[in-house]
Amino acid sequence: MKNIYLLLLACFIYGCKKSADTPTNNIVCNTSPSYSGQVKAIFISNCAASGCHDGVNYASLAEYNTAKDAAAQIRSAVYRGLMPLNASLSAVDKAAIICWIDDGSKNN
Repeated sequence: MKNIYLLLLACFIYGCKKSADTPTNNIVCNTSPSYSGQVKAIFISNCAASGCHDGVNYASLAEYNTAKDAAAQIRSAVYRGLMPLNASLSAVDKAAIICWIDDGSKNN
């Protein structure tokens, strides 16, 4: 009987944990953000830290070709709240990145 209670408790605790597969919000794209005007600055201020996308440990997202090549992975990580590591983006910054990617990841 004690084992059943422990199993139920474990299921309850596990079920209440935030899932990385659950999006934190819905993104609505009303504009087409530009890479050079908005997205690059977001990457520089949030991702260019030591141990992240600093060009040493991981490729720098301040480089357009790197960001474009990783667009699908970036979109998924930002949407799911996994990126940036150990921080969070504002809703406006998330929308800018995701909308830029959804609009074709243009070099504009």
